[in-house]
Amino acid sequence: MKPLYLDELKTKMLSDAESVQAYNEADQELMLIQALYEMRERAGLSKTELANKLGTNSSGISRLEKNPLSASMKMLERYATACGARISLNIRYV
Repeated sequence: MKPLYLDELKTKMLSDAESVQAYNEADQELMLIQALYEMRERAGLSKTELANKLGTNSSGISRLEKNPLSASMKMLERYATACGARISLNIRYV
C-alpha cells in the first residue's frame, strides 16, 4: 500500500466547493480560539480570574474558548475588554 502524504490527502479532500467552505470555516474557528487564548495569556489571567471579571465561572470561560462561534459578538467584546484588548472585525468581499 502506497503511503498518502498530507498534501496529497488535502488535495483529495478539498476537491469540491462544499469541502473547501467547511475547511475554511474550521480554519476561522481555530484562529478565533487561538486569539482568545492569546488575549487571556497576554493579560496574565487564569480562567478563574477572567471569569470573575466577567461575572461568570471558569467553566463558562472554558466553553467559550472551546466553541467561540456560539458566543455573541457582545460576549466576545466583553472577553477582549477584560483582557485589555479590542476586537476588530474585517469584512472582505470575494
